[in-house]
Amino acid sequence: MARIFIGIAWPYANGPFHLGHLAGAYLPGDIFARFHRLRGDEVLMVSGSDMHGTPTLVRAEKEGIPTAALAERYHAVNKEAFERLGFSFDLFTSTHTLVHERTVQELFLDLLEAGFIARRTAEGAYCPQHRRFLPDRYLVGTCPNCGFESARGDECDSCGRPLEPGQLGSPKCTLCGTTAEFRPSEHFYLELDKLQGKLTEYLGRQRHWRPGTLRVAENFLKEGLHPTPITRDLDWGVPIPLDGYDSKRFYVWFDAVTGYLSASKEWAIRIGRPDAWQAYWDAREPVRQYYFVGKDNKFHHTIIWPGILLGAGGLQLPYDVPANEWLLVEGRKVSKTRTAEADAFIPSLLANYPPDVIRFYAALLAPQNHDTELDWDEFRQLREEVLANQYGNLVQRTLVLTRDRYAGKVPTPPDGWNSGTATAGIGERLKSAHAKITEEYERVHLKEALDLALEEVREANRRFHEARPWQASEAERSRTLYETLWRLKAIATWLSPVLPFSSTEVFRMLGFAGPPGPGEWDVALVPVPPGQTLGEVRPLFPRPEPEPAPAPAATPVGSATAEGEWPPLAVCAGVIRSAVVHPSADKLYVLEVDVGASVPRTLVAGLRSSYTTVALKDRPVVLLTNLAPRTIRRMTSQGMVLAAEAGERAVLLAPPEGVPPGTFLEDRGSSDRTISYEEFSATSLTVGRVTGPSTDGRVRVDVGGTEVEVPGAWPTGAWVVVRRAPGEGGRAETLAFGPGSGPQPSEPVAVGAKVR
Repeated sequence: MARIFIGIAWPYANGPFHLGHLAGAYLPGDIFARFHRLRGDEVLMVSGSDMHGTPTLVRAEKEGIPTAALAERYHAVNKEAFERLGFSFDLFTSTHTLVHERTVQELFLDLLEAGFIARRTAEGAYCPQHRRFLPDRYLVGTCPNCGFESARGDECDSCGRPLEPGQLGSPKCTLCGTTAEFRPSEHFYLELDKLQGKLTEYLGRQRHWRPGTLRVAENFLKEGLHPTPITRDLDWGVPIPLDGYDSKRFYVWFDAVTGYLSASKEWAIRIGRPDAWQAYWDAREPVRQYYFVGKDNKFHHTIIWPGILLGAGGLQLPYDVPANEWLLVEGRKVSKTRTAEADAFIPSLLANYPPDVIRFYAALLAPQNHDTELDWDEFRQLREEVLANQYGNLVQRTLVLTRDRYAGKVPTPPDGWNSGTATAGIGERLKSAHAKITEEYERVHLKEALDLALEEVREANRRFHEARPWQASEAERSRTLYETLWRLKAIATWLSPVLPFSSTEVFRMLGFAGPPGPGEWDVALVPVPPGQTLGEVRPLFPRPEPEPAPAPAATPVGSATAEGEWPPLAVCAGVIRSAVVHPSADKLYVLEVDVGASVPRTLVAGLRSSYTTVALKDRPVVLLTNLAPRTIRRMTSQGMVLAAEAGERAVLLAPPEGVPPGTFLEDRGSSDRTISYEEFSATSLTVGRVTGPSTDGRVRVDVGGTEVEVPGAWPTGAWVVVRRAPGEGGRAETLAFGPGSGPQPSEPVAVGAKVR
C-alpha cells in the first residue's frame, strides 16, 4: 500500500471553470485519485478556489461589487460543479481561510530567516488615470517571446511563458487603456538564483516526468534563474506579516501554491487529527506527491513551488507534475472571459449532459502531449458511437437477454466450463488487459488506460456478435452470457475512475450492492457469481429526446425527417488519392478522395487504428457526400467514408468493381439536401446477408438476429447494406448502385455489423 498526495490546480474564483480546465488539469487528478483508492492506497486529494488572484479583482471591479462577494459566488458555483461531476476531493477549500493565511505567512517567515527572501526596489507598472500601481492582470501588452499583442502582465496566453510587467511591449491599463508608467516600488523577492543548484539536482532525478514538462523546467534552468517578486501592491489577499507593508499582499504564485500545504493542514483539523497532514508532507515519510496542472502552470510547479519547499526544508518535494497542454477552440485557448465560449463552461454542460458524458469526452480529449481542439460534433459523435452504441448497447443487450432467458439471474456455465478453461480463455484475456491498464494508470498515462479499456469493450462486442447467443444452443448461450457478464464487470471496474456514475449503474444491474470500494481494484478478475439476481435493467446512456420534426411544407435544409422515414443519403463511389496523419489528432487521417470532380473532397476519418496510409492510397471507397461540413480539430471534413464495425477495427465499404468515382446510388432521390450528423446517426445502416427470396419481388435479409424484407432480386448469400427508417415498422431498403449491385465490406465482418 502506498501513500499518495494529489494536488489539483486551484481555479480562479472569477467565473465558472470550463472544459479546458477539466480536460487539462482537474479531471486527470480525480481519475488518478480514484484509481489509487481502488488499489487500496492512502490518498489525500485537495484543491480549492484561488480567491486572491488578480482575475477575481478585475472582474469584481468591472461588476462594481466587493471582491469577497464575487469570490464567494464563484467558489460556490465551482464547488457545486465539482460535486455534480463526481469529484472525490478530500477537501475543496479556498485561499481565503485563516489556516491558509497563517500557513502562507509562516512559510514566508521561514524563507526570510533562511536567507531565500530579500527586499528589492523595482519599477512597477502604474496607471496615471487611476493613480495606482497595476497588478499583473490589470496590464496588457505585447509578449516579448512570441509577439502576441494581448499578453498579460504575468503570462502570455499564446505561448504560455511567465512574464513580468516590465517585459511587455506597449503596456496599457486594462481598465481604461491608458499607457502605463513605471515607478519604483519595494517588494519581497524569492531568491531563486540561490536555489538553482538544489533545483538542478532535484530535477536531475525526475526522469519519469513527461518530456514536455521536464523540458520546460530544464530550459528555465539553462537560462539561469533570477529573483522573482512574491508581493504586489494590492489591498486584497494575504497580508505581509511585517510592519510597514499594509498596502501590499502576497502575489498569487506564492499564495496559491502554498494552498496545497494549507489545505492539507485544514483537512487534518477537520477530521479531528491536526497532525495527520505530516504523513503527506514530512520529507522522511514514504509518500509520492503528484500535481495536476495545465500548460501555463508548469513553471510555477516545477521551479517556483519546489524552490519554496527546498528553501523551507524538511518538506516533501513533488514526485511528478503530470501537466497537460491546452484545449483550443478555433486555434486559441479556451477562456472564461470570452462569452462566445460559454457553451464550454461546466455549469452549461451539466445542464445538457450527464456528468459521465462530460467526463468521458474530457478524458478522451485530455491534451497530454500536445494541444487539442474542442469539437462539438466530435463530442456528440463520441457520446453516440462509443458510449451509447458500443458500451451502453453491449450492456443492454447482454442484460436483457440474460434477464429474459434466465429469469433475471446470472446463468450457470455449461458442463465442462470450469476455472481452468476460463483462465485459459477469457480469464487470461482479462488478466492481461488488467495488468496493462493497471500499469498505464500507475504511470499517469490516463488516456492510454482509457483506450485499453475501450479496446475491451470492442472485443466484448466482437465476441458477442460472433457467438450470436440469441440463436445459439443452450450450452453456448449460457457460456457466452456468463463470460460477457464477467467482461462487463471487468470493464466497469477499469472505467470507474473515468465514469463513476455509469460504473455504479453497471454493478447495480449486475446485482451487486455497489461498485468496487477501496482496495477492490482486482475484483475485475473475479467472475459474476452464477445464480446472482440481476438488478433492474435500464439504458446506461439514454439518448436525449429528439426534437419534434417540423411540418413538411416548411422543412429547412438540415432538419429532421418525419417518423418512419430517413433523411436522403447521397452515397457516392470514390477513390482515396492520398492519406496523411492529421496534424493535431492521434487517431485521425486527412483524406483526399476522388469523386469524379475536378477537385477532390477533403475528409477527416478516424482510421489510423485500422489502416496504414499505404493501404489507403488508391483504395476504392463509398462515401456520404451530403453530410454538412464539419470542422474536426481545425480541419474541415466534406463528407464521411462509410465503414462497418468489426470488433476493434473499422472495415471500409467498397463499391462494386468497375463503378467509376462519382457514381451515386440509384436511389439518390433528393440527396442534394444537406443533412446534419444527428440525422445521419438516426438512420440505421447495417451489414446483412440475404437468406432467401420472399414474395412480390422481395428478399429476406439477416441483419444480426433479425430478418427484414427488402425489395430487389439479390441472390441468396449476397452481402448487402440495409438501411432502416426510424420508428416502429419503418421500411427497409438496400443501398444499391444498380440492380443486384451495392456497396459491400471490403473484408469479412459479422452479420449485423453497424455501418458508420
